[in-house]
Amino acid sequence: MDNKRMDAKLRKPPKNQIRNTPMKLFSVDAEVDGLYGRAFAIAVTIRDGGKEIATFEGRCPDKIVKDGWVRENVLPALAGMNVTHQTPDELEEAFWEFWQAHKAGVVVIAHCGNPVESGLFRRCVERDTAARAFEGPYPAIHDVATLLLDRGHDPSIVDEYNEANSVSVPFDGATHHPMYDAVAAAVCWEHLTA
Repeated sequence: MDNKRMDAKLRKPPKNQIRNTPMKLFSVDAEVDGLYGRAFAIAVTIRDGGKEIATFEGRCPDKIVKDGWVRENVLPALAGMNVTHQTPDELEEAFWEFWQAHKAGVVVIAHCGNPVESGLFRRCVERDTAARAFEGPYPAIHDVATLLLDRGHDPSIVDEYNEANSVSVPFDGATHHPMYDAVAAAVCWEHLTA
């Protein structure tokens, strides 16, 4: 192939690999003690073809949460979520084990995933950088907010999009419950990429 044809071929935009392509989603949400604080509640839903196939849910006791806004706005949403770990280190390690067991072939998503969910993965990696440096999400944690913005919607609110488009969230909870937020982000992503 001559250079002109090769250059033209290389410049041709790639086909959209997201739209209309079934994918296994790893939708993660964490609640942290202050925007850059440690995780005290984490949830993941893994969905394949629109169906949930695995979950992770973990929580630390309320007493470890010091941030006033989080105590007032997030803790009430966690009613009914069992305490499963006593410290953020234990919780984040359990999450990392779940990630390691389920990361093959997944697309990692979060809604407004920076700094919270990206920070969660970073803290997990930094516990053992030599062994974990290349074990985090690759190529990225994909953000539902970017899809919302691209489609002309408010990128900061998944619930608004879901409600306006009759997208049902198959979890009995509310914003700031990490499983509700993970599921809401996942079904929003599925709807936006259908």
